Amino acid sequence: MSNTISAAANPALANDLLTKALQEEPAAPEITILPPSDTEVILPGGYITAAGEVITEAEIRELNGKDEEAISRASNTGKAILTILQRGTVRIGDEKADEKLLDSLLSGDRDMLLLAIFKATFGEEVDLGAYCVGCNDTKVVKVNLTTDIPIKVLTDPINDRVFTVQGKKNEITVHLPTGVSQKELILNSDKTPAELTTLLLETTVMQIDRKPVISKMQVQNLSISDRRKIVEELDKRVSGPQFEDLTVICPDCEGEVTVPINLGALFRL
Repeated sequence: MSNTISAAANPALANDLLTKALQEEPAAPEITILPPSDTEVILPGGYITAAGEVITEAEIRELNGKDEEAISRASNTGKAILTILQRGTVRIGDEKADEKLLDSLLSGDRDMLLLAIFKATFGEEVDLGAYCVGCNDTKVVKVNLTTDIPIKVLTDPINDRVFTVQGKKNEITVHLPTGVSQKELILNSDKTPAELTTLLLETTVMQIDRKPVISKMQVQNLSISDRRKIVEELDKRVSGPQFEDLTVICPDCEGEVTVPINLGALFRL
């Protein structure tokens, strides 16, 4: 028995079947959405290439035993952090993440990479010790590094990294701190707070009254109030993870517990 329909013999039925076939929508193919890789990082500030392109994609990796040995040889916490960053960052965009490239990144992007390296190595949840006033005791509380730490992203990744501060007498042009600034502060951690402020300003103040800053003396000659104003503006504008004290709920008394958090505490350095 044949199931073939002759259009000539029964044109109305053939027409009806053709119309229905055209009206039926084919089933949509099933799409599998893969979660983002835990080694991929989106930089909140971005690396600007020589051609002026902003690169925000980077790759990190999980730390291993060889890395742990190298980190343990660092003489202080700051140098250990630098070792973690250099060993754990694979690439920025398509470029290999060497020391020169990492130094050119904004400090907030470097912090973002370090946070991602920690999460890839140990997971996004971490137990931290904090003092609970209600219990009058130190408690271990759980912090989720993905949801509990806010990330500040530059709205305009090119223009937002440079800003102007109007001082008492001077107009000061400032650049957000980079890896160069971060390394100077880390490698001179034995300096006084005032000396560290000078180091920070040396690497971030670009111009004073539109004249380029080429010596330490120029930032030393700024008034104390202007120097403090610049540091305050830097603190407000720095992108990346905002490592501020977190408020969590005590698991026993359900009171609020303040948890100090920073990269050194996370890596237990």
